[in-house]
Amino acid sequence: MKKKLELRDIQLLQLDIAKEFKRICEENSIQYFMVGGTLLGAVRHKGFIPWDDDMDFGMTLDNYN
Repeated sequence: MKKKLELRDIQLLQLDIAKEFKRICEENSIQYFMVGGTLLGAVRHKGFIPWDDDMDFGMTLDNYN
């Protein structure tokens, strides 16, 4: 039987993914920014919004291409 992940487990996995995303972007001089609930959580909650289950990042079209 598979273990059901709790919200906090998912958030911590997302944090690992975000760190890798940051590393790749910095390594390739790609500018990015947080948007939506990710930005709100970082400012208002100093981390994740307690009930949020995703992360939101954006970048300009030039950086995306």
